Amino acid sequence: MLRSAALAGRSLRLLTGVTTSRSLSTSTATAGRSTHVRDAIISVGLLTSAYALYRYGSTSTSTSTSSLPKTFTITVGKSQYTFPRLSNEAVDTMLHEHETSARIGRTGNPVIKWDRNWVGSNEPCEDRSAVDVIPRDAGDLVFFSVLDGHGGDATSKLLVKTLHPTLALSLASLKAGFVPSVDNTSWSAFIKKLNPLSYLEEAWTPSNVILSLQKAFLTLDENICQTPLKLLPTLKEEGIPEFIALAEPANAGACAISTVVDAAGDGLYVALAGDCRAVAGWQDAEGKWRCDVLTEDQMGENPREIARLQAEHPRERDTVISAGRIQGGLQPTRAFGDAVYKWSRTEHQAVKAAFSSQGLKTRSQRPTHLTPPYVTARPEVTYRKIHPSNKETLRFVIMATDGLWDRITSEEATLLLASYLSHPTHPDIPKTTLPTLFPLHPPAASRLYPAEDMPGSSTRSSGGWVYSGDENAATHLIRNSLAGSDRQKMTELLSVNGKVARWLRDDITVTVAFFGDDTPAIAKST
Repeated sequence: MLRSAALAGRSLRLLTGVTTSRSLSTSTATAGRSTHVRDAIISVGLLTSAYALYRYGSTSTSTSTSSLPKTFTITVGKSQYTFPRLSNEAVDTMLHEHETSARIGRTGNPVIKWDRNWVGSNEPCEDRSAVDVIPRDAGDLVFFSVLDGHGGDATSKLLVKTLHPTLALSLASLKAGFVPSVDNTSWSAFIKKLNPLSYLEEAWTPSNVILSLQKAFLTLDENICQTPLKLLPTLKEEGIPEFIALAEPANAGACAISTVVDAAGDGLYVALAGDCRAVAGWQDAEGKWRCDVLTEDQMGENPREIARLQAEHPRERDTVISAGRIQGGLQPTRAFGDAVYKWSRTEHQAVKAAFSSQGLKTRSQRPTHLTPPYVTARPEVTYRKIHPSNKETLRFVIMATDGLWDRITSEEATLLLASYLSHPTHPDIPKTTLPTLFPLHPPAASRLYPAEDMPGSSTRSSGGWVYSGDENAATHLIRNSLAGSDRQKMTELLSVNGKVARWLRDDITVTVAFFGDDTPAIAKST
């Protein structure tokens, strides 16, 4: 790991032009011996290769939990499960347990503060998140990532340590003048390299930053999935435990969303591989809000993803997407790892044999597995200017795993944060009332998948939103996504555990980045 740390530091110095970097990255992972072995091997491979106040009345829809039964029963199918009900205090403890928050505090950096939190369902939680700041005299770079693991937490645990260094290395290369090509075999890339004038062009442009982020995702995933295969020819029995530790991130998988804030270039870049989501809240001079959905869920129910996969696998048009999933199995269509959908049958069998020798199982390939890869880590990248010409002000960006978006819409999340900046503590607000208090600009004619019903519509009118004085904006979003003002439902959702918890809710991880220098509620927490 010392060698990896040195290489990471070197790449950051190339990018920043300074001799030190300040990291705000944290991880919930607890690494064991096998994790250290895997991280050491892959990290070396990776880093070398690459808010004003106001008053109004509202009707509270809250339910007191003090008189509720001490236990409750959940029915799933034909089975019933009884759980002790957590107290309000215990629920609040769960909601606040994993909060983190920090100020950036650097002149010229448009990000003034970030809040982060997660509430698990899986045991252990498969989500991870990271924040890193690279200080530069010309303008800082800030990296935010949210990672949604599946099939275990091995991939997300690795990504929380390696994704930002890989992105930094790729951007450092661009800063040095090396423009990447996602497809190195394309004629256009080859011809451009032969053009002498191409070397006189400005390398750091939005289009090239996008290419660099895409290249970084793909390079990292290639290391995760291909490194175990390269070791197979020389694998000996005594090395199988280490091989399995190295192959675990390939056997599992993780969706990833990364936001890069380029202070010098006044740019906001959001790269997504999977079904996490990022939403930006913009406010105009009249105080009206706009929900800017920055990403489109990449999953087997998205018509655009279906069309892409069918075009890539013409022999399997009828089977490549089944019941809204890749070959009927995996819901996200893009992800890190998930090598079972990327390896050939021969490669999978060789890895399976190594796992089997230790009494372990790999994920199974489908009978229709003919023309892999079916899953890619290539992200779609969205670019926005932080200070656009229309004079709107960027107030916040929400990044979250699908556990949040399963229960609230992008527009609801925007309104919840807009109102939170005005009053983090307030009586409950009916869902039908909130859009009238904080008007949203009409959505664009063409909306990204999934284009859900707007706040205040008949389908989004039941219940209310709760404002409990959470100092952490991510906690405010998680609390409302779980149950809003329905306290009884809240206690039940957080009292269940084991497989029942996973049937009722997903892991939820949220990061909120606040922008500007005049957001009133920002001053209340540090």
